[in-house]
Amino acid sequence: MDNRIIIIGAGASGLCAADKLLASGYEPLVLEASDHAGGRVRALEGFADIPIELGAEEVHGPDNAVAKLASELGIGLIHHSTTDDMLRLDGELVTLDQAQRDPDVARACDVIDHLSDYRGENWSAEEFLIRSHFPRRAWHYLDSRLGVEHGTTLDRLAMRGFATYQKGWEARETNYTLDRRYSDLFIPMLTRLDDRIRLNAAVAAIEWSGQPVVRLFNSEEIKCRAVIVTIPLPILRERLLHFSPQLPAQKIAAADSIGMDTGMKIVLKFKHRFWDENIYFIHTDGFLPQFWAPCKGKSETSHVLTAFVGGTRAEVLDSMSVDPVRFAIEELDELFGGRIASRSFERGLIADWGADPYVRGLYSYPTPQTTEASREALARPVGKKLFFAGEATNTLGASGTVHGAMDTGWRAAAEVEAALRPS
Repeated sequence: MDNRIIIIGAGASGLCAADKLLASGYEPLVLEASDHAGGRVRALEGFADIPIELGAEEVHGPDNAVAKLASELGIGLIHHSTTDDMLRLDGELVTLDQAQRDPDVARACDVIDHLSDYRGENWSAEEFLIRSHFPRRAWHYLDSRLGVEHGTTLDRLAMRGFATYQKGWEARETNYTLDRRYSDLFIPMLTRLDDRIRLNAAVAAIEWSGQPVVRLFNSEEIKCRAVIVTIPLPILRERLLHFSPQLPAQKIAAADSIGMDTGMKIVLKFKHRFWDENIYFIHTDGFLPQFWAPCKGKSETSHVLTAFVGGTRAEVLDSMSVDPVRFAIEELDELFGGRIASRSFERGLIADWGADPYVRGLYSYPTPQTTEASREALARPVGKKLFFAGEATNTLGASGTVHGAMDTGWRAAAEVEAALRPS
């Protein structure tokens, strides 16, 4: 117990923290509330002839922790050209390359290209577009590229929140997918940690006035030298994990200021492919602003489209008495015409992350209330006993990404080592 460090959560950040501490001679114990490790990295087997990612799917850039780990493990990166993506403009589906010749779409692309340079008022993206008299006919492209990509909607996403982002990680041209399951990245860590991970071990409370004590919902108590908390932001924000003493007010305010919304992936399998084989993303002007083809570059026999919806749209969809799968099929029928999606539809499923009791949402994003200090406050250790990791605590411009989560796990482990090092 002298070297025991408890890590709450077996997602990407928790696994990286535990793996680093183990290599440094500590005794990490990972407590995971659910029945599986991986957090928001999860693949669906058997739906198609390849695994379909229900959570994290993209690698944002070729030079980060995910890309480097993939290279070390012999996992390939698949690059998707954006010029073949489709955008509906004035009722027609055209390639993005064609659409960018349109002045309104070109203006939308300019907004995206200069997000990190924005220094105006801290409006929501929606208010920015209204005040800029941005043409409505190209608004939906920004809805897809900004709102959907950040797991929310334009009315909640802050324009100034992009100022600290890693340059270009949100650019489509630098995004990749893996040629294997995303979770395969963590197999070596899981092997090394093995019996140091406890599943179905939901934590109820942490007492840290003296020696830290972690109490599980089954009333079991575990003493340790330090605790690394990697729980998703809504669990912290909704006070579902009790801290005694209470966390500092600045940390609570930081958690309240950063956004993370409910949302879902709607996965649809078809008997035939009715979209062009070169398409990866389809940006629509419908209620569901974005579809993509997850099998592109991986399978020629499975025909799957995924829709992603979060924020206000996800809440509206949740409140409606409709089947999201059928709703998405109808959107595709309207988009392509002739009930082509309905005629080819084979099966569908919903990965509702907002309904997952141990996640309760998608991933973090900047709201108009988020400041540069918010993530720093969220990440800051408390009393050399409590340490915090997870993508929402990333202060290096990579929040909302797996590589950002991994970086915070390594950072929190280093903070524990520094705090416990004999003076």
